Amino acid sequence: MAEAKKRKGTALLAVMDENCSSCAGSPICEAHCPVDDCINLLYEELPGGGLKPYRVFVDNDKCIGCQMCFSDDLTKVQQHKDTGEIFYEYANKFYDANRKPVAADAVPKRISLQLIGTESEDRLDKKICPWDAIKMHEFEDGLAQSEYFYDQSKLKQVNGMYVIDAKEKARLEDKQSDLYD
Repeated sequence: MAEAKKRKGTALLAVMDENCSSCAGSPICEAHCPVDDCINLLYEELPGGGLKPYRVFVDNDKCIGCQMCFSDDLTKVQQHKDTGEIFYEYANKFYDANRKPVAADAVPKRISLQLIGTESEDRLDKKICPWDAIKMHEFEDGLAQSEYFYDQSKLKQVNGMYVIDAKEKARLEDKQSDLYD
């Protein structure tokens, strides 16, 4: 039996959904990602030839779940998987349910926490993605969710660029409609 592949990072996975506009070919999320070639611009083939930016996709094997593509200056609401205790994380510091600082030695390991929401510390919500197209999921759920928006095995590389053909794009968009039925 093959041994499960070990991942570095958190138990989270970033998934880009159908709201992604690719930021007109210059994705902001890609610029914030600390892992080389984790977030990739995906082009679609045009019927008359040529390529057009379509959306971005996350290389599921490279994503470390750091959330750098997801938010900037948002308070992350975390729940302990075993105890149900709520923690607030802001600027890499943890606070308890009463918003009191948690001592560094009392902060649970990231693997024990799950992200259950975010809230803004600022009246201007500082999410990285202007289209709210990035969602963070528990890793296994994220893998299943990502299949609705990109299938890495069906993407082509053309001159170093990732490309989706019209047939695969139509298949994915048909599959996405299942999410909203």
